[in-house]
Amino acid sequence: MSGRQEAVAEAPVTSVLASDDVPVYDRKYDADEEALAALGYKAEFKREFSLWTSFCVSFAVLGLLPSFASTLYYGMGYAGTPGMTWGWIVAMIFIHFLKRAKFTTAAELKVGITGWSNWLVQVTGAPSVNYGMASMMLAAASIQNPAYVPQNYQVFLLTALIMLIQSCISSMPTGWIANFNSYGSSFNIAALIVVIIMIPAATTREDQGLPRFTPSSVVWGSFYEGTNFPNGVSLLMSFVAVFWTMSGYDAPFHLSEECSNANIASPRAIVLTSAVGGIFGWFLQLVVAYTVVDIDAALGSDLGQPFAAYLLQVSSQKVTLAILALTIICAFSMGQGCMVSRHVVHQGIEITLNN
Repeated sequence: MSGRQEAVAEAPVTSVLASDDVPVYDRKYDADEEALAALGYKAEFKREFSLWTSFCVSFAVLGLLPSFASTLYYGMGYAGTPGMTWGWIVAMIFIHFLKRAKFTTAAELKVGITGWSNWLVQVTGAPSVNYGMASMMLAAASIQNPAYVPQNYQVFLLTALIMLIQSCISSMPTGWIANFNSYGSSFNIAALIVVIIMIPAATTREDQGLPRFTPSSVVWGSFYEGTNFPNGVSLLMSFVAVFWTMSGYDAPFHLSEECSNANIASPRAIVLTSAVGGIFGWFLQLVVAYTVVDIDAALGSDLGQPFAAYLLQVSSQKVTLAILALTIICAFSMGQGCMVSRHVVHQGIEITLNN
């Protein structure tokens, strides 16, 4: 706790207030509250998130395994395996230089189009994740019962139910939400490692008369003609999958007002998410690129889910269902993380408009 009232110049922020101004406090403020007061704002949230729990939310929003499963159609469908290998590396270089090491408050939401476009992305993030999860759940049901064909209205209703459950979880006290996301992200990391190991270990390529892994010359150099554009343009189009997958790395921005020591913890959580996500995401891309059997069959499967169709190509039904189960659980954690991030952004805009 601070023993005296700090002047604006003493706070580790760049403020619009005069440097010799001393905010009037109704009680003793801690360091986080003093920094926020120097910016001209009163603390509205409890600061119960730490570096680790902020990272957990951002990694949950990142959701490497479910994100990869949901966007495989674009990552592999535009340029084939080179889009997954070269595409991931090049796109990650762009992401590395674009990431911002700063924390945000409601002040950023006053920038107009920046704030509202951010709000739009946050609002649509959770539904898109849950739509992918619902598709995987119904695809798993179709694998178990080949006579069942998922319908669009069933995907919609299941997505709506998942959204309702996640909304209830996101309404819990801040500390509970932080713990929930901590467990969810820990499971995400463990499941990702398990899947990266399980796919090459349980592959059935050799039973199909194929080598255990596709030759590197094919993986890195044989482009799939998924578009009518030149290979270079198709490779650029495959960035869509990478950018959507890695978009969750900035979640600590939106949690900064609920994070202790946010000016240090939030940027570190962003860098940690980007680094861990980039490395493990590339490993997952390599595993799938080196084991996929038939890209056309995976993309055009009646299952309606390329990742599920790919798994059936390279593993047994039991292994496929096990990996899908892990992916679905991770997707729920990812969707819930998106819900938390969206909730904070919405509250920030509401506070800004009320002020």
